[in-house]
Amino acid sequence: MTEGKRMNPPTPEGMAEMGRFMEESFESGIIVSTGKLSQEVIQVELAEGEFSISDGPFIEGKELIPGFTVIETQSEEEAIAWGKRLRKCMGDGVLRLSQLSGTSSKDMKA
Repeated sequence: MTEGKRMNPPTPEGMAEMGRFMEESFESGIIVSTGKLSQEVIQVELAEGEFSISDGPFIEGKELIPGFTVIETQSEEEAIAWGKRLRKCMGDGVLRLSQLSGTSSKDMKA
């Protein structure tokens, strides 16, 4: 999202294309997960052996990431190709790709 700029919803054609895209990408295993992120968070802090739980801090509008899609590809080029297909379904706008670092259940089975 661009700060101060409202994102237009996809057209009916774009929604139909999105449905086909989602079906294909989930069936092929490319999309691992997708969802929406809340602007509100619960903060869990540990300081000197004591936990404190609080609401916030809240994500500022300029930092908002309205949603996410986790894909699994074999290369950066493949990720870009899938990203282009997804953005085309959604219409004009920006889609940011970022590599995740971490351990998955697949890694634990090795």
